[in-house]
Amino acid sequence: MTGPEATHVNLFATEIRLMIRVALFACLLAALAACSVGESDTKLITSAKALIDKRDFAGAVIQLKNALDKNPDSSEARFLLGKALLQSANAAGALVELRKAEETQTPEAQVVPEIARALLATGEASKVIAQYAQLTLADGRAAADLKTSLASAYAAQGNAELARGAAAAALQAQAGYAPAIVVLARLDASEGKTDSALVQLDGVLAREAGNEGAGLLRGELLLKAKKDPVAAIATYRAVVAANPDSVAALAAVVDTFLQQGQDAAARTEFEKLKKLKPQHPSTLYLEAQFAFADKDYKASREITDRMLAVMPNNLRVLMLAGAAEISLQHYTLAEGLLGRALKQSPNLVATRHLLAQSYLRAGLPEKAAEVLQPLIDSPAADATSLTLAGEAYLRAGDSKRSDVAFQRALKVAPDDAQVRTSVALAQIARGDSGPALAQLETIAKGDTSAQADLALVSARWQRNDIQGTLAAIDALQRKLPTQAYPHTLRGRVLGQQGDVAGATASFEKALAKEPRDFAATAGLADMDYFAGRAEAARKRLEDLIKAEPKNARARVALATLDTRLGAPEAAVLAQLVEAVKTDPSQRVSHLALIDRLLAGGDTQRAQAAAQDATAALPSDPLIMDALGRAHLAAGDSQRAVSVLKTLTNLQAKNPQHLVRLAEAQVASKDNAAATRSLRQAIELDPDHLPAQRSLALLAAADKRPQDALAIARTVQKRGPQDAAGYVLEGDLESGAKNWGAAATAYRAALQRSKSTELTIKLHESLIAAGKGADADRLAADWRKNNPKDVIFLYHLGDTALAAKNWPQADAMYRAVLAQQPRHAAAMNNLAWLMATQRQPGATAMAERALALLPDRAALLDTLAFALEAENQLPKAIDAQKRAAELEPRSPMLRLRLAQLLIKHGNKADARKELENLSRLGSAFEAQAEVASLLKRL
Repeated sequence: MTGPEATHVNLFATEIRLMIRVALFACLLAALAACSVGESDTKLITSAKALIDKRDFAGAVIQLKNALDKNPDSSEARFLLGKALLQSANAAGALVELRKAEETQTPEAQVVPEIARALLATGEASKVIAQYAQLTLADGRAAADLKTSLASAYAAQGNAELARGAAAAALQAQAGYAPAIVVLARLDASEGKTDSALVQLDGVLAREAGNEGAGLLRGELLLKAKKDPVAAIATYRAVVAANPDSVAALAAVVDTFLQQGQDAAARTEFEKLKKLKPQHPSTLYLEAQFAFADKDYKASREITDRMLAVMPNNLRVLMLAGAAEISLQHYTLAEGLLGRALKQSPNLVATRHLLAQSYLRAGLPEKAAEVLQPLIDSPAADATSLTLAGEAYLRAGDSKRSDVAFQRALKVAPDDAQVRTSVALAQIARGDSGPALAQLETIAKGDTSAQADLALVSARWQRNDIQGTLAAIDALQRKLPTQAYPHTLRGRVLGQQGDVAGATASFEKALAKEPRDFAATAGLADMDYFAGRAEAARKRLEDLIKAEPKNARARVALATLDTRLGAPEAAVLAQLVEAVKTDPSQRVSHLALIDRLLAGGDTQRAQAAAQDATAALPSDPLIMDALGRAHLAAGDSQRAVSVLKTLTNLQAKNPQHLVRLAEAQVASKDNAAATRSLRQAIELDPDHLPAQRSLALLAAADKRPQDALAIARTVQKRGPQDAAGYVLEGDLESGAKNWGAAATAYRAALQRSKSTELTIKLHESLIAAGKGADADRLAADWRKNNPKDVIFLYHLGDTALAAKNWPQADAMYRAVLAQQPRHAAAMNNLAWLMATQRQPGATAMAERALALLPDRAALLDTLAFALEAENQLPKAIDAQKRAAELEPRSPMLRLRLAQLLIKHGNKADARKELENLSRLGSAFEAQAEVASLLKRL
């Protein structure tokens, strides 16, 4: 609250003071209530006035409510109650009482200025202007009060000219009216006339040494414009000396220490404020701010929720609540809160920045650019706005506008580390990594913040520069010594390198810093799982969920772990459904449920889940993409096309959406439309590989192999050192069964990028081309250089199995198990091999695999085969029946069951199975075998 009259509210954008009810101690309530028994309303009003004079507004509120209980028609009690509530920081309650006082014929000169200030405090500047701009009050002081409120309202809407006019009218009504002078000083300051503003404020303070409004603004200008935090704090302390209960001045001291990075001093001052006014809105706001700084975003939101229930339009609270929702990844909720804040103050830069960041994290770069447009259209656009716009344009695929925005940002702030880091990251995103990486190194060394270090870790890691990544993490850890994140990053990097001990130690250090860190918990759960400690892995995630029931990532991670452990599909789906119910605002839960249903072939439920997700998170691009995929999987290609067209309109410059649309158009048998969509995607981004690849494969499907190969050659020319174009050529030649040409292309790709996937493709092509010796040399070389590559070993096992080279297949699968003893697929295939060769232990091996992945039809089929080999036909039949029940759409499992039933002599049941298979007709490729078995019966 500002002004010598102790009530004037200054409504300039960031200075709206929080207004909510001050809670009273129960004993004080009881005491005051007891004292009021038997007193007349007149005595209660007299008592309340005395309390108001002593600035005991909470006590006055109690007395006045008691007076109104005795005489509800008392206009004086009603008016005084409104004033006391306003002073008690309950502007909403004050407004109700003041309106009632107005209805009881309270003099206009008394009640209207109070109503105007209450409206300002509730964020209703527009109503102040609409209701009172033309009103003239005869009383000079009341007129000055009202005109000053009008000046604040105009200023809040960014109309400086009308604000100055209203303030001048206030001074004409009462010369030297301090609140009006404070408004004029703030207007001068907003126009860069800091010295003029300070002169005006010093004049007010010379006449009224304890003027709260003038002192607060003077401190703010000394801090922000003069960069003198010591003088600012001294000014705030002078205000406190004159006004010991000035929450605004005490809060300003805390804010100043926070801005100077003096967290301990800020918290010490905050404790003083909390003892003085624990439930005052400024106290609660700072408490929410501290919770946010401590990364306790949920606690921050709980506090801001309580505040918004009383002050729904408070700008600062809306912004803090929005920032907390962004940190919680609740982007839709953040958009709603920040959108309300933007309506309150459309010219406030910070609100637009926060909203743009929310849109960027939600994957809506076009919306981010739209929000930032009014800021970057100005010739005096600030560096942060331009940097955010550059990032938005880059993510939207508009590299030209991105470059323009980044270069403008560099001109505005050439030495700003954040701007330079963003520009370097943009260069890396475009493939210009060499100079950009060197620039990031330089920025990171000279910048005390961690932004450049984080960017450097990401850039090094993406390039598989492990030593460089670890060195960057070392530098990051030195800058963030109290945070878990550097240790979590190190654990993930070491884990990828197979350093289990190092990864485990890093994750444990992370949890020592932040016990609820999800990434570290999930990392340790992975370590437990691969070490065979499945229950320990589950307990880690379950404990985190108990501590944070709404932690969607933990719930999804637990469902993923249970999938690995072979939990029944129904149980995994139930977990994901519960995750969605627990917090529908979390995108990750919806996507996990949709993807799981799609993977299981339950397309109808996937569609329903995607529609529910769309209702919860409308316009979320990933959710819309999932809905399109669900429709496509269900065979509803027209609806898929419709959804994906909407998505491409929402993000017109995102080529990936056009690729997905093309997929739906192909499913709709509209190859011409698909071709147009893919060409449009390539126009947006000529280097967009998925679009190039899809267009080439579409040309091949349309019997235009030369067009397809031409696209692959174009990709090769645009990135001669990139493997992608050669992989595409190899895939095209492989699809055409031109194995020699495919092998040549894959070899060229492998020269540019060493990877297991490429090595497997080349190995398969060489075998298909009849070049077995070359394939063997390739395999030997790869194994020599990559002895721990389990994926390649497993591939060699499958290759030998297909060639009926039992000894080689056996050796490869055992080599896999030597490195990963819990590799269920290798166990399963080894069990099949052992059963085929009538080796002992086949059933035991199959049972071990099934214990790791229960209720898997393929594994039950192998167990049935092993049991059959050991002549345990009843058990084999039971296992095969269970496999067929789990995969009812697999007729081959039913055929195997019929064969086992025949072998066991159960011809009647065998005939039923075979007759059912016969009805499938050409839909089942093994009808010849079915017919042969039926004849034998």
